[in-house]
Amino acid sequence: MRCQHCGHEVPEGSAFCNKCGYRMSDEVMCSYCHEPMPSTSVFCPHCGKAVDNAMSIARQTTATGGQRPQQPTGTTYNEQRRAAERQAARQPVNAWKQPEQDDDDDDDDGGNSGGGSNFNRNLIIGIVLAVLAIALLSLLRHCNSQENDRLEARADSAALIADSSQEPVQILAAELSRNGMAEDKAYTGCAVRFASTDPDTPERIVGVTYKDDTDRPFIKVYNLTRDGAQWKTELGQTKYYDGRSIIMDNSSLIADGMNVPRAVTVDGKQCLYFAFLNHLKGAGEGNNGRVTLALYDVEGKKLTTLTYDGQIRSRTDGRQYVYCRGPLESTSGSERSFLRQEAASIGAIRVATQDEIDAEEEAKAKEEEEKALAGEENAEAKWNHDNAENMDKLKEGEEVKMKPTQYDKPIINMKEIKEKLENDRYLVFLDTKGSVVGFNKSSRKYFTIYGGKNGAASGISFSGDNNVLIKTAGGSITYDLVHDKAKTAN
Repeated sequence: MRCQHCGHEVPEGSAFCNKCGYRMSDEVMCSYCHEPMPSTSVFCPHCGKAVDNAMSIARQTTATGGQRPQQPTGTTYNEQRRAAERQAARQPVNAWKQPEQDDDDDDDDGGNSGGGSNFNRNLIIGIVLAVLAIALLSLLRHCNSQENDRLEARADSAALIADSSQEPVQILAAELSRNGMAEDKAYTGCAVRFASTDPDTPERIVGVTYKDDTDRPFIKVYNLTRDGAQWKTELGQTKYYDGRSIIMDNSSLIADGMNVPRAVTVDGKQCLYFAFLNHLKGAGEGNNGRVTLALYDVEGKKLTTLTYDGQIRSRTDGRQYVYCRGPLESTSGSERSFLRQEAASIGAIRVATQDEIDAEEEAKAKEEEEKALAGEENAEAKWNHDNAENMDKLKEGEEVKMKPTQYDKPIINMKEIKEKLENDRYLVFLDTKGSVVGFNKSSRKYFTIYGGKNGAASGISFSGDNNVLIKTAGGSITYDLVHDKAKTAN
């Protein structure tokens, strides 16, 4: 395709010349609204007025009794562009001054009217858009002001109407915000309503907030007392848990029965019962964890706690619990007695049975004993400990399998060697204390052969290729170096 105006070659299907901007299609410009439209249009698709073509003339001739009405002649887009260029060529160019417009530009249908009309129309549209923008900003500012007023009113009045539709947690949060007591940005853990039982007892709400993402995690207990149409808010207790993570929800507590928190009466006093985890920060399975049960006396503002401390373990369902032997505090007193009973319903607490405690004590003692016998310097003591039962059997004439322990380093003082035996596979030493030690040339390991349990050894000799005869005050013993078996010698 080539532009009819400048002759420039343009891409196929272009609506305008990409060099001079002239319209490629043969469209007609509406004489009323100056918008382009297809040349076959009967009515302008933009302003709706009839246009001057064969179909519109035929229709209007019929409507006027055969008389053709006078219609403004439609000009094409390119014709108006040429007229505008001719007009511009006749006028001096001033970049800072708009061309003067006639008062009746909107009514002028001449070739020069398109630019002026478009300018006026664009100016009017710009003014209208500016007015609409100002009106929209004003409306948004008004709505925002109303929303702020509504939020402030809700913060001031949410806790003023204590009916069944309001949750105590919502009232607590609103009251703390209204009284400027929410600056610590603590989470709301729980809140429970205490209904009035008689005219002299006001309605109360007791709630707990907690903070975990600080160097000093804490819990705070608040008292809300109904005073006419308002609530009186008071901080009852604050307790810090340095270095620990606070978690306060029934899922973590494995309190599936939803029996915590709740209002209870203990020893005739209205109390809030609640519980929470306070593990070491970043602790996981195998580390130390705690579950704390708490009882808060509403009237006396006294907080009583019972803490279960132990190792964190996991259940088959993946949830974790604290394995412990019981609470850290004494359970004497009505408050802690109540808390101990409630601990049985919290799955995050697992108290060990007596059998489990005994087994743990035995394992612990064994571990400590083995630790005390570890090392080359304790080789003789370890052999006597591990083979005490075998030595008793030797006295009864039985052949027994001994329990030697091998060491990479020497377990005998070479300066105290009394006798020495050697063959192709072993070295055997007798020291001045009466202990017998062997050395395997192949594995390069030292091991105890006799530790003096039945009396000090007085002499050693080979009895066969790999058997050692050990003489003691209680008799002689034959030791098989290959199979670590011993028996009483005849």
